[in-house]
Amino acid sequence: MKKCVTILCALFLVLPMAACGSSFDPSVTSLYVQKNGELTYAVVESFEKEYYSLSEFQSMIDREVESCNSNYSEPAISVERLEVENGTLYLLLNFSNAEAYSSYNEEYCFVGTIEEALGVGQSFDLLFKDADYEECTTAEVTEKKDNQVLILQNEGIVQLEKPVKYVSNNVEIISDHMVEVMPIEEEDEYAYIITY
Repeated sequence: MKKCVTILCALFLVLPMAACGSSFDPSVTSLYVQKNGELTYAVVESFEKEYYSLSEFQSMIDREVESCNSNYSEPAISVERLEVENGTLYLLLNFSNAEAYSSYNEEYCFVGTIEEALGVGQSFDLLFKDADYEECTTAEVTEKKDNQVLILQNEGIVQLEKPVKYVSNNVEIISDHMVEVMPIEEEDEYAYIITY
């Protein structure tokens, strides 16, 4: 899937975006993380019918979703929306958890508590800032072990149902519920987003 979406994103223009925390109505390609750990990945791109076939793209997405779901006892991925409106393609994929998202998109993603992240070997030994852009220590960031953390290794816009509390230095805070992960160049570099 990642290859197909990457090719699509490279060919098309990105549109302006507006969003709030409790609902997800994307106008750019972005990731939405709910407080229950479910994720929605949205691809929003210009789509010229003369060059691309929506039915072929839909068939490809359906095959990829079916193939990935065959690895689970219950479907973990579903297509919420796939349509073209006014020359813009909208594709929304729902994922039951970060593992399904990682598998489908071939990129690292973790959603859980700080305690769970530490339990799987994630290190919080890096620079953080709070919502006011004040630097924070690892001890401050990891003090409340039940806070939710999203850990990614791919750049892009992320919207969260819960408000943002801390982010690693490779993340820019756009609003209380939205951030942008900056380009990640090192193989062992991750972006951390911690919510209340």
